[in-house]
Amino acid sequence: MILIRIGLLLSLSGMMSLCATPACAAPVALSDQELTEVYGQGLVTVDNTTFNGLNFSTITLNSDITLNANLKNIVLGQYTSATNNGSGADINISTLQFGTSSGTTAQQTVDITNPYIEFVYNNAGAGKNQVVGMRVGFQGISGNVGLLMNTISGSLQVDNGSGTLLSSNGYRSTTACAGTSCIPLSQIGGIVAGNASGPSRDFWISMLSQAVQFPGQPGMTQPNLAQPGVWLNWTDRLTAQNTSGTIAANSLAKLLTSLHH
Repeated sequence: MILIRIGLLLSLSGMMSLCATPACAAPVALSDQELTEVYGQGLVTVDNTTFNGLNFSTITLNSDITLNANLKNIVLGQYTSATNNGSGADINISTLQFGTSSGTTAQQTVDITNPYIEFVYNNAGAGKNQVVGMRVGFQGISGNVGLLMNTISGSLQVDNGSGTLLSSNGYRSTTACAGTSCIPLSQIGGIVAGNASGPSRDFWISMLSQAVQFPGQPGMTQPNLAQPGVWLNWTDRLTAQNTSGTIAANSLAKLLTSLHH
């Protein structure tokens, strides 16, 4: 923080020395035509909306992120559930990889657009707003995502690569089904997010104390009702890399980690 302040003071001092006359400091009005040629957007935007009797405050980071990373043993929402205890957690993912170390340059990374965090609260009266949960997500994600899923609570819909949609909906599900034909989630070895129409647009994970109906992204229908606990939603423009449980290697992330340390 000290270095930032010093840099700012030096910059201001330099600007004052370069332009110390009143004319330099005077504001200049822009014409309507000139204003139409000016565009600006803040790094962070905050939006407040109301939907189905709940209030939503969304903080969006207006940025594009290119990512190559390996994550292991993701366990969220670990508690005893009478509905379906499964592995004892709402989300249990052994391996999550963003990108690969093989293939084209584009396949080695995953592109994420406009990550956001959203708080949900009800209005119980003046001065009695109560937070009922939150969700984190991306407005867009595209690329190769390696997955080894054990248990998922939420809504997941993936094309098996042959035009058949595999769906998983509900608490602590361990399978994805097309009609009555099901396979273990662990057989989906990875997902290609996005297609020729654009990135996948509806990835988010919520943490809630009650069921919440989130509004849909622009141009999309409302997602399924998110349930209490940890809930994942990802149904848009997803294709399975394989259904044999094979995860492509991503030694690039391991190399970058070793170089960092």
